[in-house]
Amino acid sequence: MAIVFDCPFCGVNYRLKDEVGGKTATCKNPNCRKVIPIPMANGPVRPTKHTPADLDALAAAAFADEPAQKTAEATIEVTCARCDHRWMVEASREGKNVLCPECRNPNRVPTRKKDEKADWRTGGGPSMAKRETGMDREGAFGTAHMGGISDDTARKIVSERVEEEEPEERRKKLIKRGIITVVVLGVLGAGGYFAFKTRKEMKADASMVDAVKEVEDNASNDAKAMALIHRASGEHHALTAENDKDATAALNDLKLARNTIAAKPPDTAIDRNAILAEVTVSIAGLFGNAKEVEEGKRIEQKTLVREIRQTLQKIPPSETDILADAVRGLTRDFVKKDQAALAGDIVRQLNNSAELVGQVGLELLRLDKDKFRADAESLLTKTADADVPSVQALRMALGKQVQPKKGAEVAKKGAEGPRKGASEPPRVPAAAEAEAYALNGKFSEAKQTALGAGKAEDKLRAMTAAAQAAIDANPAEAMTMLEAAASLATKEAKGQGSPWVGVRLCRLLGKVGRYDLGESVAASLADDQAKAWARLEILRGRLGQLRTQNQKGDDGWLDPVGDPAKVAAAIKAREELARHNAAVGAGGEYQTTVKTWPKGTVRPFGMAGLVLGGLDREGK
Repeated sequence: MAIVFDCPFCGVNYRLKDEVGGKTATCKNPNCRKVIPIPMANGPVRPTKHTPADLDALAAAAFADEPAQKTAEATIEVTCARCDHRWMVEASREGKNVLCPECRNPNRVPTRKKDEKADWRTGGGPSMAKRETGMDREGAFGTAHMGGISDDTARKIVSERVEEEEPEERRKKLIKRGIITVVVLGVLGAGGYFAFKTRKEMKADASMVDAVKEVEDNASNDAKAMALIHRASGEHHALTAENDKDATAALNDLKLARNTIAAKPPDTAIDRNAILAEVTVSIAGLFGNAKEVEEGKRIEQKTLVREIRQTLQKIPPSETDILADAVRGLTRDFVKKDQAALAGDIVRQLNNSAELVGQVGLELLRLDKDKFRADAESLLTKTADADVPSVQALRMALGKQVQPKKGAEVAKKGAEGPRKGASEPPRVPAAAEAEAYALNGKFSEAKQTALGAGKAEDKLRAMTAAAQAAIDANPAEAMTMLEAAASLATKEAKGQGSPWVGVRLCRLLGKVGRYDLGESVAASLADDQAKAWARLEILRGRLGQLRTQNQKGDDGWLDPVGDPAKVAAAIKAREELARHNAAVGAGGEYQTTVKTWPKGTVRPFGMAGLVLGGLDREGK
């Protein structure tokens, strides 16, 4: 008689000899390898689905790895909670977790009922016996109606479950927990960052609003203070704009600044025109690319072009030098936005469009002659045959033929005497010729041309133009030109010509660190407001040098600029210094200084500067 049975774990069928009955052995199935009890020969025999051909060989193979030397161990039937599969496990695994051989779902092995002696403390014994609930102890809480298990038991169960899990499942759980932890920490961190950022931005917005209100509430403030504070507020809105609504608020501030100073001009036109030039460049900061406009983050380009033109039209066409400064500033700003030729398109509809288009082309060549040569040549084709100085300089710089002045006549002496009607040979202003030479790297010719000009003011204009053309390409040559220009300004041309030439020269001297020469040039100017703007340019040069070293500026540099109650540049200087100090990380420290400034007059500009400097530090 043979013993026929199935492995209780994997179902593999066995047919063994009677003598191995009652022993244990390891299942031959490589995917199972469980220790199984062999039933006795006289025990019940389960029907099988198949019968092996060689019973003795199969029996030997089944127990080749582990001899059946152990005595039969009691087993417990387990039913899978997921697939209802039933199988037997060793009684030693009672209360532990095992995996279902069919679906691999973990299941707890049931516990066997044990015969225990009656214990009156757990409910056994006489029905009238007193039961201990824990309330008899002083300070104890009753637990008679509480269920559950002890902490030690819970920890033991968890530990056993972990041990029962397969390594792959344990690894997946750990990865999942890690991902959840990272996500939660990321969400919390991002939420904290944005909350902090929002509070910081709200505080900055409030500071700018307070600054504007201080100026508006002070009845003694004139148009220049009102215009400058709204310009600062407009720039703040422009730098922080996230949609077209924010950009529109910025534009409204800048339009208010423009209209305020244009409607109520100060005693002289210098402050008025300088502020309009500042507002013009600030409006350019609102330009975005086509994608930003399409997504509703920026204002349409045609709207901004119209506003810039209207602002430039507030400056009299005769003020060519300040208009040229504003146009050069626009050009630099548009180059940063990859819209190099936009400034040329803007100024083409102004009264003195040819001169301003030429200035745009010259500035492009100064920034990068090779990169923007095609743009400059395109601008040149749009000026027709204009013979204004900037266009003549642009032609020379590009190696084009210089146009003769229209309607000119010249007398040529010969055998027949003077003859009229012939065109005059091209005569290019010294400033245009010197600038063209400098752009082409011919510095000696540029200096000779400038010094050969007739009037002292023409020499000064030509030398300054040549110096600006060379200042980035060849700083050493530019320095000699600037020194020569400073000498001309303080000696030969003292107080002569346009004050904006002197302001431009001080800007260049400040850039190269020659503050002493800049102060001499500023002092030589005839108008107090022009002196203040020239000294503001020197201050900007100082701050620019310190910015590269991440150092803060000195309050002692403010007083030489002028009286804030009288000149606009002195007000602007307070804003510039506070802005610089905030940008280099000294805003918190400098805020204490700003609070000591007179309320309603210069303190608001210090507050505005701190806000703008904070944005500069953030890279806005």
